[in-house]
Amino acid sequence: MSPPPSPLYVRAAVPADLPRLAALRAEAAAWIALEHGSAQWSSPYDPERGLALIARGATVVAALAPHGEAVATVTLRPTGSPRLWSGEELARPARYLSSFTVDRRYTGHGIGARLGDWAAWRAARAGADLLRVNVWSDNTTLHAYYRAQGWRWVRTVDGSRSGALFERATTAAPPPRVHEAPRPRA
Repeated sequence: MSPPPSPLYVRAAVPADLPRLAALRAEAAAWIALEHGSAQWSSPYDPERGLALIARGATVVAALAPHGEAVATVTLRPTGSPRLWSGEELARPARYLSSFTVDRRYTGHGIGARLGDWAAWRAARAGADLLRVNVWSDNTTLHAYYRAQGWRWVRTVDGSRSGALFERATTAAPPPRVHEAPRPRA
């Protein structure tokens, strides 16, 4: 029997996290290009956009210790893109994930699954029925990952490089061994 996964500590990102967020994205983009031939995240990280999402409290980081280095990040927003989701879909209470990235050194540790479960719990606490994500249309390995994690494929939007749409139900139960850590002092 394998030991339980180490605790995961999730906290709101702060401006000082910006270099780490950019590094996580660059690392993920290089790996995706090499392993999967996808151009996902090949454009440079936009620090202004990153800071705006941090200022809105939308971006979080996860660490393996309360004040540890970020090993994953995700952005959780209350609205989705009307270019991707229908008016009927957007009218349903949901939260939308983006920039979901896990440090490659921690692949296989269940961090992505636990952070996804945390996001589903946070979405439920915000009154959402669904957690949604749109991913790169050509990254079929990522599609398989989401399906394996219990996400339902909704459709792929023609003409959108990031138009593979997935959703899952939210959950009222907090995920085990995932703790919310306080935001670090500036």
